[in-house]
Amino acid sequence: MKDYIAICGLDCESCEARLATVANDEALRRKVAARWSELNGVEITPEMIRCVGCRVDGVKTPYCESLCPIRRCALDREIETCGSCAEMETCEKLGMITGNNAEAALNLKDYAFVTLRERPELTEEAAAWFHEKWGVPTEAYLECMRPYLNGETEYGWYLCLSGERIIGGLGVIENDFHDRKDLAPNVCAVYTEEDCRCQGIAGRLLNMVVEDMRAKGISPLYLVTDHTSCYYIFAP
Repeated sequence: MKDYIAICGLDCESCEARLATVANDEALRRKVAARWSELNGVEITPEMIRCVGCRVDGVKTPYCESLCPIRRCALDREIETCGSCAEMETCEKLGMITGNNAEAALNLKDYAFVTLRERPELTEEAAAWFHEKWGVPTEAYLECMRPYLNGETEYGWYLCLSGERIIGGLGVIENDFHDRKDLAPNVCAVYTEEDCRCQGIAGRLLNMVVEDMRAKGISPLYLVTDHTSCYYIFAP
């Protein structure tokens, strides 16, 4: 798990208190103090906005240092994060965080989000997994995956792993079996195993592919589907 994932699963790396501390940005420090004071109904001064992260050595806000009940609980139990706790799913204190932040809950799971280029040894298994879910021939998936692995295209394939088990995935292809040839490229084969749904896995995969394609100058992406009962969380 990344060092900057907090004990509760929040991402300290993107926390404005940490950003202000690392950059020594007094203006941001004042802005954060004012906003947090309003949100929490207590006075938080700019001097309190000094923190480098929940789980790394260094300065922390007074709340993170000694007042946060989740951090105190984890330190008492001598566990790294709430993800190591058997009571994670039923903990009311943690639920106050994860109930409003699906990303935090996902960060505490033993999941890895990877591209097929990062794990090319999974190619055959991934093609078979997508075939099992969607009924498209395994060779058809391999025909799309090989050019990506060989660097002939940037239309990639993305997986979520629990240990070595594939529990979610999607790909990018030119056209996903529809007549709108003007809508390209397409996100395709989005799937999450049933026992792993409602955790934000598909959402993170979709955000992952959008950011990866955008970084390579490929935008927009399209997702054309007749699964109208599904809800896709898709980044702009």
